Amino acid sequence: MAYLQHTPEDIQKMLDTIGLSSLDELFKAIPEEIRLKNSLNIPERHTETELTRKLESLSEKNDAHKSRPSFLGAGVYRHFIPAVVDYLSNRGEFNTAYTPYQPEVSQGTLQAIFEYQTLIARLTAMDLSNASMYDIGTALAEATLMAYGVHSKGKKILVAETFQPEALKVLDTYTKQHPITVEKIPTGPDGLIDQKAFVELLDETVFAVALQNPNFFGGIESGQKIRELIDQKEFKRAPLLIASVNPISLSLLDAPGDYGADIAIGDGQPLGNPANLGGPTFAFFATRQKHVRKIPGRIVGETKDSDGNRGFVLTFQTREQHIRRERATSNICTNQGLCCLRGAMTLAFLGEKGLKQMAELAVRLAHHAKNKLSQIPGVQPISEGPIFNEFALELPDDADLVYEELGKRDIQGGLPLGLYSTERKNQMLFSFTDQNTIEEVELLSRALIEILNGNPSITSPNRISRTLKNPQTPEVKS
Repeated sequence: MAYLQHTPEDIQKMLDTIGLSSLDELFKAIPEEIRLKNSLNIPERHTETELTRKLESLSEKNDAHKSRPSFLGAGVYRHFIPAVVDYLSNRGEFNTAYTPYQPEVSQGTLQAIFEYQTLIARLTAMDLSNASMYDIGTALAEATLMAYGVHSKGKKILVAETFQPEALKVLDTYTKQHPITVEKIPTGPDGLIDQKAFVELLDETVFAVALQNPNFFGGIESGQKIRELIDQKEFKRAPLLIASVNPISLSLLDAPGDYGADIAIGDGQPLGNPANLGGPTFAFFATRQKHVRKIPGRIVGETKDSDGNRGFVLTFQTREQHIRRERATSNICTNQGLCCLRGAMTLAFLGEKGLKQMAELAVRLAHHAKNKLSQIPGVQPISEGPIFNEFALELPDDADLVYEELGKRDIQGGLPLGLYSTERKNQMLFSFTDQNTIEEVELLSRALIEILNGNPSITSPNRISRTLKNPQTPEVKS
């Protein structure tokens, strides 16, 4: 798009039209202390070739996620993306995030959403899916509001404290000015929901229970057991069960619909969307047929036109801008069209077998890595419960410091959990996917041994001043 600068004559003409004498008068509403004092330091103009070279040289300073071993996950993962997904999703008819406000003329977009909904419903073993949400945070918040509307009696939602922290913050924002109360379910010594404490929290004021499986720390929860504990209470109106799941894990673990969840949500980023510094992504949202009138967002349906031809329509949407207005159940008025299209393409091209292979690779490598790294003296897992593709380790020193040292060795470490709690400052969450290798696990192990023994950085002469503890030379068994 061309950039056409305003000439002094253009500016004066606009000022005359609105009856002002200068730009200073136009911007007088902006406080003086935050106005631009000096002219911008804009370099001389360049030719397109010169500018391209300059931008490429700047981009090369970035450390690409795929250019070095990475063990960072915590909700955003680097998975295999079939080449055909990039090719097809970049076609002109797909490469837009624009919402079809005249949906029936966008038959291709509607069909793509319809196929996406079908795949998500099958994946989660639920009756229906909407056209996607923005991310896991909005999905959790909207699931909470939906459950509140469906239950209509309770005021409290119980959420596992092992839920993704950013999603919990979004939920807190949504419910801050709402009669809904959010209460955390404590964690047991196995890193999973404390079932005894959970039962004690269950009462008639609870309208929903939300769990994440696998949870934020990698542990595999028993959705079946949580459902049984809810049903054993024999409520007059039972709380709804909201299950947030990793879509890749559903090729190996029970789907939410199989253990009686009422709402299934999850971040779809692992399906065909690169990490991209955390976004953009999409969230999926599926539920039971009986709750269709309360689901947020939009649903595409299949029909026939007056000539009997197959067609697609925007069957249902809850947006407040349309005729529902004050009866709207959500202010989510669109969906992550391009991102969820990539997710649908990935599911279609991988199929059940391909998805299972991806999951199995991640699981095997994660278990191997947990066993390998836990043998390093001073390093121990924070729990011994079952895991999928992630686990947290307690290190002998500050995890931020270890992460920095790993970076000097061109290794992207796990997530330092001190970001969320000072009590976890020595803990690091490691993630493994189909894109990691045995060799990378060995590299990570050797690097941690060196760092935890205070050895200088291999790739950087600028050793940070603080020395890590544990000076003994560890003997690591294979």
